[in-house]
Amino acid sequence: MMKKILIPTDFSVPAENAARYGLELAKVLKADVLLCNAIKVPAQAPMAAQVAWPLMDYADLKKEISGDLDELVKTLTGSCFSEEQYCPTVTYETSIGEVYEVVSTLVKEKKIEMVVMGIAGAGGLTQFVLGSNSKEMIEKAEIPLLLVPFEANFKQIRKIAFATDFDDQDIASLQFIAKFAASFDAKVIIVHITNKEVAADGKMQSKIDAFLSRVTMDVNYPHIKFEYVWNIDIDNGLEWVAEQKELDMIAIGHRRHNLLERLFKGSHTQKLSRHTKIPLLVFSQQ
Repeated sequence: MMKKILIPTDFSVPAENAARYGLELAKVLKADVLLCNAIKVPAQAPMAAQVAWPLMDYADLKKEISGDLDELVKTLTGSCFSEEQYCPTVTYETSIGEVYEVVSTLVKEKKIEMVVMGIAGAGGLTQFVLGSNSKEMIEKAEIPLLLVPFEANFKQIRKIAFATDFDDQDIASLQFIAKFAASFDAKVIIVHITNKEVAADGKMQSKIDAFLSRVTMDVNYPHIKFEYVWNIDIDNGLEWVAEQKELDMIAIGHRRHNLLERLFKGSHTQKLSRHTKIPLLVFSQQ
């Protein structure tokens, strides 16, 4: 199904956990893995114009990082020895630039189909592992982005929930999810979180019917169903969904100026990532 997964790393514990999770995914998806590290040079710092940075420093730094990446590759591939299971090829790249810039370039050059990143979950220090870069990835990623919580351990994926507000762009996201789920023979639950009653003959019901009709026609997957989630608001609804023990992954389309936008603003984003062990699959939409 998938050719290559990209995993950015800063060699932190959460990032290494995401790399392990991504490798296990790759075994099932029969995909190869590309690790990457973005080197932020002093020339990008505020005092850059007043500081001369020797090229030798960059060469040494790149050599050191390449060595760390080489060790990470050995650590990851050391667990892949089964002749009955696909063993992904794991390679790495390191380049100067911001994380999003490096990732974006590799996505295009290497025909990457999914990016897997780690997110931390340690008390008051909770941040995306790569800080603002992760938020930029959420906003700008051109391909699916899987955020793996620090405490998430890979297990057989049996159920995926996709939160929707019935936007047309969600159909393309569901097509990807269906192909992804098929590799695991997993169930896909389309959930709509609302605090309003939907009248059987109202405009909302017509919108739902039209959306589900498109799902039936355009998403060729038998193990898919639709559920309402009645809750006070989208934030609490998503938290309720995340707490369901039988759920293995949450998927969501992120675009500006819609009811899902605030999931990626303020404290609830960090709250959701901090209190769940469930990976979050994000589709950045316009």
